Amino acid sequence: MSIFRRLSNGLSCGDSIPFYHDGMYHLFFLSVPENTVRYPERVRNTWQHVVSKNLVEWEEMQPVLLPGDGTKLDQDGCWTGSVIYAEGKYHIFYTGYHIDSEFPQTICHAVSDDCVTFEKDLNNPIIVPDIRYYENIDWRDPYIFYNEEEMEYWMLIAARKNSGPSNRRGVVVLYKSKDLQEFEHWGVIYEPWHTNCPECPEMYKMGEYWYLVYSRFSERAQTIYRYSKSPYGPWRTPKFDGIDNRRFYAAKSLIDNRGRRIYFAWTPEREKQSDDELWQTGGDFAIPHQAIPMGDGNLKIVMPEEIEKYFQAQKLKHSFNKKLGNIKMYGEKALEILSVGTLSYGFFEVEQNNFMMECNIKASDCADYFGLTINTDEDIDNGYLLAFNRATQAVSINKLPAPLDPFWATLSGKEIIAGEVDGPRVCEKSFPFKDGDIINVKCILTDSMIEIFIGEMIAFSYRTYRKMPFRIGVFAQDCNVEFHNITFTREKL
Repeated sequence: MSIFRRLSNGLSCGDSIPFYHDGMYHLFFLSVPENTVRYPERVRNTWQHVVSKNLVEWEEMQPVLLPGDGTKLDQDGCWTGSVIYAEGKYHIFYTGYHIDSEFPQTICHAVSDDCVTFEKDLNNPIIVPDIRYYENIDWRDPYIFYNEEEMEYWMLIAARKNSGPSNRRGVVVLYKSKDLQEFEHWGVIYEPWHTNCPECPEMYKMGEYWYLVYSRFSERAQTIYRYSKSPYGPWRTPKFDGIDNRRFYAAKSLIDNRGRRIYFAWTPEREKQSDDELWQTGGDFAIPHQAIPMGDGNLKIVMPEEIEKYFQAQKLKHSFNKKLGNIKMYGEKALEILSVGTLSYGFFEVEQNNFMMECNIKASDCADYFGLTINTDEDIDNGYLLAFNRATQAVSINKLPAPLDPFWATLSGKEIIAGEVDGPRVCEKSFPFKDGDIINVKCILTDSMIEIFIGEMIAFSYRTYRKMPFRIGVFAQDCNVEFHNITFTREKL
């Protein structure tokens, strides 16, 4: 029994296309060709398919769409789209990629009677960009849904306008249909002038708000969302923007029979499986996230209960070792750090390397920051910190060491370190807190994956390959902190 990360043949996974129907979770997704590294070979994607009844046990199905299978329109890749059951059939709308075509990216269609074997539409492509308004290159990621208020099908397409600031032309285009056969161009439904191309868009209504969700590769490689009282906008920016943060990419969702909005996304791998190499397209699926409306347009993100139970199946033994400062242990499940004006930290020793750590954190007299150490050396000069910052009212994953300017690095005898493309705070989000607040943290470390759910409100997903001697610990800088109900668990072996 295992949550789904990637196919059993080891192929890297890309964009998710989740779909729920008749009690079954379907995860369609793009796979990356074996032994590929760069564009264009690496984006010659195949649509894959796995199914589950419980979000935990998954069965691999046969591939769904193969590039160049019966048509040249997608000979260079079957890219992202969406799935719907309507008009008595299962429908896939996807992006056909053909590098040398006048329109390299076109909207294509495939149908099935059983959601296993799909046939490509002989009339493909069904939609191409109208170059009176849009560029001919970026025209992808169709998202189809039935708008009950309008009583018609809506299709969203990620596109770029053909004029305006060159790096800000990304828009979401709307097409409408009564029967999934004929589509009418409505026009631009979202025009933020803030991104190259809003990839993998989706739209849905929860409560009184509509949500428009999309991914930006040109700004922080993140899936973000906007909200509105109307599906036509205006689309506003939430305070707690993002389904996750950096490296939880191309997130798409489904609604299950319990009315839960469940998100799936992939965390990229790096070339040569090294923290010093470039990020790639494709990687492993992160833990599914559940999005819950907060009533004001914001979404809170939590771990689905099935996944939480999965990681709580087996208790692990642990001990604690203080390294610096004033730290008191109270049995195995509680400790207190008294660290006003200075730094205190220590590490846990856990009997296995992969685990979920859960705890409740309460800070007092906090002037600076506190949190968890993750995958660090003994001096916490290298690795990561999950840091709650009082002044900024934010929580972040900080990568250590932060690079110095070459002059100061040379002057202090330090190595000149190339800057991380994600910045020194590789994940960061607004998180208001005050002295005495109890913050629940679930931190899951699995091989190279870091996945953290914080305060039943936000989540971070990241990856590090570097092996360090101390897997996890606690710290406080100029504050007092209590850690309660500390547990280490993992899935049943």
